[in-house]
Amino acid sequence: MPADETAASAAAGYGRAFGRMVLVEEGKEKAFGLFTELSIFIWSAKTDEIQRIRFLGDDGFYWALKPGDYAIAAFIHAGSSGRLWLTFSVPEPGQAVYIGDVRLAVDKARYGFAVADNYSEALKKVETRLQEAQMEPMKSLARTEGRLGTYKRTLGICAKDWGIACGRTYQGVEPLLPQDTTEGFPTTSTRTPLFEWKPSKTDGVTYDIAIYESVTLAGFDAVPGARRQRGKLAAYAEGLQEPRFQLSTPLQPDRKYMWSVRLRNGDTVSSWSVSSYFAFFIVGWASGSGAWFGFSTPDR
Repeated sequence: MPADETAASAAAGYGRAFGRMVLVEEGKEKAFGLFTELSIFIWSAKTDEIQRIRFLGDDGFYWALKPGDYAIAAFIHAGSSGRLWLTFSVPEPGQAVYIGDVRLAVDKARYGFAVADNYSEALKKVETRLQEAQMEPMKSLARTEGRLGTYKRTLGICAKDWGIACGRTYQGVEPLLPQDTTEGFPTTSTRTPLFEWKPSKTDGVTYDIAIYESVTLAGFDAVPGARRQRGKLAAYAEGLQEPRFQLSTPLQPDRKYMWSVRLRNGDTVSSWSVSSYFAFFIVGWASGSGAWFGFSTPDR
């Protein structure tokens, strides 16, 4: 939970992050209340801890945080969940950073988000609290990841162009190594594992692979398999000619990771491959449902 505002003074080593959370359902902006609850998760790069923040009333936020780098990692709303990964920083104790108005749009099939700049209005709302806590305001908007890799067009992984047979078990490529990577988070024998998957039957197709650290989020129990979400990007490669990838830089010891493969034909890419062992997990703007593949690294 967030630190107590009274105890989290500048002298105690705290700063602030403030802004506004805007929820849009089916194209209409919604006020937070008993039947419109939103939870977001804030990840700390320094401690690797997760804070869960619930919005039940006011849409403004004013978080007491120690200096460091953070990410608004994910959200839960009305049975839907999704990854956000908006990064921001609190530079020094006594600094209050406006990170923006975060606009989250959710409908039945997908979600999207953006960060808007309404600094002057936000400053008015927290002016008294800043003065009482002797916090110096500044603006540094939360940063989105942007698109991963280079491409102009996305085509669903199950489109016939890709030569992949999608079924109940996989939507996309079938992973071969690490073994049992769709069954949870099996531990690999090395921190530089080999990744391998069944190839596409279409000539000229290449492969992109992405590997992310995995983070655990409390409150996803109602969505089986969704307690873990992708965190920070650990490795990425694109345009692979063969259906395999050998890591050259060791990953962190004793960590859980999530990985996936997409197909590429020039500047067109597929959506990411997933396993389909549960049905209601929304994955960004991609069609279909499922989870990324998982593995754990050894402790040394």
